[in-house]
Amino acid sequence: MTAADERPATGSDYPWRGATGALSVETAARSSVLGYRAGLVTRSLANVADAVVVVLVVIGGYAAVAVARFLISPRHFQFPVVSWATLLVAGLAVQAVYFALTWAVVGGTYGDRLLGLRVTDERGARLGWARCALRALLCVLVPIGLLWVLVSGENRSAQDVVLRTSVVYD
Repeated sequence: MTAADERPATGSDYPWRGATGALSVETAARSSVLGYRAGLVTRSLANVADAVVVVLVVIGGYAAVAVARFLISPRHFQFPVVSWATLLVAGLAVQAVYFALTWAVVGGTYGDRLLGLRVTDERGARLGWARCALRALLCVLVPIGLLWVLVSGENRSAQDVVLRTSVVYD
């Protein structure tokens, strides 16, 4: 009998003893991207979902104004006539408020949550109100800044670089 046969078995002798159970495919897929910065395609798809939300809110606002006008004067009712410029300004204002509120309260917009994204600061924490408002204004006024993701080695938009934020997989 050798000295190796006499010593007690340890975990290093049997590495499979410390192994955990098999991961489900869903858990493995989530853990492989968790915390990584999102790229252009994912962020663009989230923005499309957010644009749908903003359009629905603007349409709802228009309908509310029409209903109020009808209730005030049903005999002389006419649908409100709104210029495209007014609709555009209203849509951009709704989008800025929507972005700022959802980033500050939830950590992401509906589109972000739909695609598993979260907006964070440089430490990975939720953004404060001031930074959310500033980021929302930058995203609404300079949407082309998102294309900086293609150039950035860190998948950060121009808004992310300026405000030290990130959009990560949650």
